[in-house]
Amino acid sequence: MFGASSLETEDNLARLDRTLADLFTYVDKKIGLANTLIVLSADHGQPEVPGHLHERGIGKAHYFDTKSLDKAPAIAALKKQFGIGEELIEAYFHPYLYLNHNVIRTKKLDQAKVEKAVAAELLKFKGVAYAVSSTALRTGSVADTLLTRSMLRNFHPKRSGDIYLVFEPNVFINDFDGLIVASTHGSPWRYDTYVPVMFAGARLKATKVSRSVTPYDIAVTLASFLKVKPPSGAVGAPLSEVLGE
Repeated sequence: MFGASSLETEDNLARLDRTLADLFTYVDKKIGLANTLIVLSADHGQPEVPGHLHERGIGKAHYFDTKSLDKAPAIAALKKQFGIGEELIEAYFHPYLYLNHNVIRTKKLDQAKVEKAVAAELLKFKGVAYAVSSTALRTGSVADTLLTRSMLRNFHPKRSGDIYLVFEPNVFINDFDGLIVASTHGSPWRYDTYVPVMFAGARLKATKVSRSVTPYDIAVTLASFLKVKPPSGAVGAPLSEVLGE
């Protein structure tokens, strides 16, 4: 919420250090850290906020106004084309844009065509890197790229919105679930997807892995370490460095 270089983030990390210190002290007394495997990771990275980036000479960083999308000239023209005289874009909940299904049904419009038309217009907006309809994601009608693969991992046909928006690097929204925030996460860019995966204890030898690994590897690695079946639906590969192979 505050940015990677903020005092608030430093305070969060200081509090985490103290919490972990207390936990590890307790575990060491009861079990022994030498007999304990510790795993630390994260669900996302932390980007710097636009203000901080501007101070460092990165001038393209900015916030994207999602609340005014329905009133934008391009979307207004699209609404006129479809004969819609009321709100078409109902809401934006990162990273999905939600359309007014009631008006689409009332006008007897094709949901897939409306989604596709809106996505095509959004692609022309400054700060938008990619926009794709949920119909396209649901039916597999997208190019097979690293970007679309990452989007599909964040898509659920029953719960996701109507149009998936990907902003350009260092373009953020500052309205997140009703909160005014300094930065957001959830993009496919490196600053959001580069996270730590650390294993410690259990007499592991110190080493650094330079190849690409992912938090998905943790569950299968722990299962192999414990010599049990991995969870249903688990993906990833066991890390040989942890298993002593």
